[in-house]
This record gives sequence, structure tokens and C-alpha cells, in this order.
Amino acid sequence: MERIDFILNGKSVSCEVEGDEVLLYTLRVRFRITSVKEGCGIGECGTCTVLIDDEPHYSCLTLSTKISGHDVKTVEFLSLNGNLHPLQEAFIKAGAVQCGFCTPGMLLSAYSLLLKGKKLDIQGIKEAISGNLCRCTGYQQIVEAIKDAAENGKFGGEGNGRKVEKRRSPPEGKGIKEILDMLYEKEDGRIIAGGTDLLVKARKKGVYNDYIDVTSINGLKGIREEDGRVIIGATTTHGEIQRDPIITGKVKSLSIACGLIGSPQIRNMGTIGGNIINASPAADSIPPLLVHDGVCILESKEGIREVPLSEFVVAPYETQLGKKEILTAIKVLPLNGYREGYIKVAKRAALAIARLSIAYAIKEKDGIIEDVRLAIGSCTPMPFRAYDGEGYLKGKSRDESTIAQGIKSIIDGIVDKSGMRPSYVYKLPVLMGLLSDILGGSYAH
Repeated sequence: MERIDFILNGKSVSCEVEGDEVLLYTLRVRFRITSVKEGCGIGECGTCTVLIDDEPHYSCLTLSTKISGHDVKTVEFLSLNGNLHPLQEAFIKAGAVQCGFCTPGMLLSAYSLLLKGKKLDIQGIKEAISGNLCRCTGYQQIVEAIKDAAENGKFGGEGNGRKVEKRRSPPEGKGIKEILDMLYEKEDGRIIAGGTDLLVKARKKGVYNDYIDVTSINGLKGIREEDGRVIIGATTTHGEIQRDPIITGKVKSLSIACGLIGSPQIRNMGTIGGNIINASPAADSIPPLLVHDGVCILESKEGIREVPLSEFVVAPYETQLGKKEILTAIKVLPLNGYREGYIKVAKRAALAIARLSIAYAIKEKDGIIEDVRLAIGSCTPMPFRAYDGEGYLKGKSRDESTIAQGIKSIIDGIVDKSGMRPSYVYKLPVLMGLLSDILGGSYAH
């Protein structure tokens, strides 16, 4: 058991938790807060949403040991002494509460959005609640309620006039050396960061490992420029990457891709390192990282080594990472003066894996393609950078014939790499159409 101390709905609390215990269990069982519901248990429905430091998270996929020193809010924070918060009143007025099962999580996602104080539009509201499913399909009333609250309510960080205690600083994180020592000492030790994939797999199998949490490790988080490269710490979240000015300015396709991963809750939790180590053929971050010549920085007691991302992933869901090794960062080449973007084809706008994805960066001058970088995701079993197609296109004028031949070269490379797979009956025509738009200049972010 491990003791954790945190702020819960404005008050300091503490309790003992198991090493593999999730926050959903802690809140419902140890603190009897049953407004936090368990729905899917795998981070898709949003009924377990809570705010951690005023950002929405799925409590079903958050280890309780992570929250020491942090501020946790449930829907109980919004009302005080029987007085409803303006957001709650807006939900009632608009008829946005039907069965009520999704409502606590929906309110918290909306409250987090409103706290940011930004001018809201309908699309922004929809994106903010995209990680919360309403099975009664009452989305229109919910959107109207949030819009009404934004226009007429008064919001601050203290709920409905509630006095809150200041949160303590999170415990000082261990260093990389200490983590490596723990990894060597624990036979079944498993590195965990966001947990958005690892805990889902553990739940399905019913087997939980002896987790070694690296989210608070000094030196594993953050984004910086160094020696002409952009260095991204392995525990930097997708949300942080999406918003970072260095990334939006010099690694734009990665910013776009990270903004399309999962939902706001997943983006606040999942990390770039986890997305790489998971090595899914549909991973959103991998095509942009390939376009930017990503290199994985790996560390163990034996030392530090660097491996190009194109070589690091050796098979679907399999990498070169050693058993006693950790991914500490990935470094990428910044691109200036490029037309750059990322396209994701999926069944829905949020909470969906890519059926097909393309990251691209193109540099042109006077109609001549000076440089082109293309990476295709969710199409081949391994990460695919279209080197042959790029080589054909470089230095040529951007005309229909050149583009058509360049696309043919890319398609041939895909088929050579993986054979003619059944899914190519629909994927390859879609890919050809998207590549035509990208190379022709009609598609740009």
C-alpha cells in the first residue's frame, strides 16, 4: 500500500492505495463519491471523467499513485450548500439531462472548457465534450446548455463560491538512474506513463504488473531545441505537444496528429513515448515523426544509444527496446518553409483509430518540388516512409504527369513492402486520391 495526499473538491485528503489501483476505485470506494461512474472501463465513454488540475482525465485509466500533490475535482465541486452552479442550471434549462448517467462527466468537461475563458463556438464546444458519450443522443441540448452558460454565467477557479485549499507541490520525481535501478531490481517491473493503452490491456487480460511510473521523472518531460533538432521528452503528453509553440511552428504535422488522438481526456493523459513504444501500425504520431527524421533516444545502465524511428519499430506492436531499457526522448528535424500537414481517415472524428493516415511536408519554388517528405500510416504492418516516391518527385515540376507517376511509385512501394492486402481494395484508391490533392496543392492545413 502507498499513501497519497491530494486536494479533493477543494479540501486536503489522504488515503492508502494499492499500486495498481485506479482513481475511479479510490473515489467510489475509499471516498464514497459515486457520481464518478464506471461505464466502459477502457477510456472511451467518459462517464468516469474527473478534473485533475482542472483538465479532464479518465479516472478508470489513472493510477491513484499518480495524483499525490494534485487537485482532483468531481461534479460535487460545482454546487455548494444546495445551490447549483450556473452550468448545472443551464443544463436543466436546456433539457440537457436525460438518463443522467453521462451528466457528471459531461459537466466537468464543459466546466474545464469554460475555465479557459476562451471565446467559444459550436465546434469548440463539440471538441471539448468529444470524449464524453451521451447514449440518449441528447448532444444538441448539451451544446446549447454549454453555449448558454458561457454567454451568461460567471466562472472562476472556485466553483460556486467555494473556498479551496491550495494544492501542494507533487512529490519530487525520481531521476532516470533511480528508475533504471528499479527496472533492474524488479523482475516483472513494467514502465508506465499515461497508461491509456497499458491499463486497457491489463484489464482485458486480468493481469496487472508491478508498475514503475515515469510520469514525474525529472528530464523525461518537455520540449526544447538543441543543436538544430527539436527534443521531445518521452512523457510529454499529446495535448502538450499539440499546443507547444515550437511544435506548431516547426513540426506542424505532429501538432495536428496529436490533436486528433483519442479525445481531450486521452490527450491529457497519453504520452508520445507510449505511442511510439506501443508501435501500433495506426499510431498517429509515427508518420509525422518519420517525416521529421525522428530518432529514438534509449537509455539503460549500459549507456545511451540512438536509433532511427524507421528502424526502432521492427514489427507490429514490437520495437527494439531492451527489457531493461527506457525511451527517454525522441529528436526530430525541424522543417521551415514547408507546406506541411497530417490527414487522418477514421470512422468518426474522435475516439477512433486511423484507418489510413498521411503526414506530408513539401517545399516548392517556382513550381518545382525542391523537397518532399511523405509517410503513410495504418496501411502497412511497419512504418512506411515513401522514399522511392520522394526521390522521383524531387527536382521535378509539379504537373499532372509528375504527380501521377510519383503516386504510382508510392503505391508500388507499399505493395512491395506488404503484398496486396485485402484492405487495399478500398484503402489504395482513397490513398491515391488524398496524395493527388496533397501533391497538387489543393489540400493544406
